[in-house]
Amino acid sequence: MARGTVKAGMTGKYGARYGVKIRKQIKSVCRHRARPLRCPECQEDAVKRVSSGIWLCRHCNLKFAASAYTTRVRAYTREEALAQEKQFAIEDETNLAQELGKKVPEEPEESEVLPDKEE
Repeated sequence: MARGTVKAGMTGKYGARYGVKIRKQIKSVCRHRARPLRCPECQEDAVKRVSSGIWLCRHCNLKFAASAYTTRVRAYTREEALAQEKQFAIEDETNLAQELGKKVPEEPEESEVLPDKEE
């Protein structure tokens, strides 16, 4: 059985085959997958990869989707989440109005919106 070296690490078993770039990428992926990963819900280091992009926490049984080789997911800001929620609400209201045959409510223009009273 082939031994890994200090420089090659986990990819030493491939020897001089497949090219340096590929071996470095494999080494990076293997190193990240071997370390314990933290659950976003319970903050325990008990997450295992089920399949590509699917992760399972053995502590709280949370199954979630993330990147293929890490549990990193893009964090939305509160403003982005609220804007997306508002957009879905407007689309739902428009679809419902069209189904019922009613006139679709229009968004007021910025000049039509009354400013808040300052005290």
